[in-house]
Amino acid sequence: MSRHVYAGNEPLYTERYVQWCERARVSHPPLLDYECATCHSQASLTVGTIFHRTKVPLSLWFLAIFRVAVDKGGISALALSRELGLSYPTAWLLHHKIQQAMAERNGQYQIGGLVELDDAYFGGKSHGPGKRGRGTDQDPVVVGISLTAQGHPRDVFLEAVSDLGETTVKEVLRRRVEDWGVWKSDGAAVYASAARDHEADHEVTLSSDPEAPQVFHWINVVISNAKTFIDGTYHGRGRARRQLYLEEFTYRFNRRFFGTRIADQLLVACVASTPHPYAA
Repeated sequence: MSRHVYAGNEPLYTERYVQWCERARVSHPPLLDYECATCHSQASLTVGTIFHRTKVPLSLWFLAIFRVAVDKGGISALALSRELGLSYPTAWLLHHKIQQAMAERNGQYQIGGLVELDDAYFGGKSHGPGKRGRGTDQDPVVVGISLTAQGHPRDVFLEAVSDLGETTVKEVLRRRVEDWGVWKSDGAAVYASAARDHEADHEVTLSSDPEAPQVFHWINVVISNAKTFIDGTYHGRGRARRQLYLEEFTYRFNRRFFGTRIADQLLVACVASTPHPYAA
């Protein structure tokens, strides 16, 4: 077996360290294991990845990754179980871990430049019709989108939060948005305050202003598409897992021009991702 394994043009892994021994690089026995040249401890090639200790053949993992990556509308764990011939709990676990890898990769990037910010409410029928807007019983989500100079969408983030208080929202923006740039919002005080913290120019367009639909066109499209994705693929269920659904939508949206190469990118992300517990 070669020392470098590739997905497309990107290396999946090179020489690894045995997790419990950092004293020496590993040697390559004629098995699918690595052995430390110093202490002779052995570790699987999958150690330290989401495939760690898996009993599912890697060929099925790779097929699952491909299906999750290229299906624009998303694929549910139930559909994955039928396609791969796996039990539902096993397919759910694969799907869950792939989403976790997407979330980790999304967390490595920030949006910046010309940015639109807003908050939306997800929950739909499962939480009752209730009120709309701030004060609703549905779940708040902070949304941001970066735009090109021509006003075309670049990258997005969507993060479910417990509340829209200043401390909560500012923490999201600290992790998700670069400093400086130009921020556009509907004038909510928390965005004005966060813009000052980030030394960003802040442009306000009130929701009641006639030009608001045009100014916030793309962020409204993203919110609408995200809701359609969750309601269509996952039937709006799973408040506890909503952030993973949003991460899956974000990962695919930000790589919408990759074509089938997105599967290579997701495979790299899965190999680079840390192991995750079996529980949701």
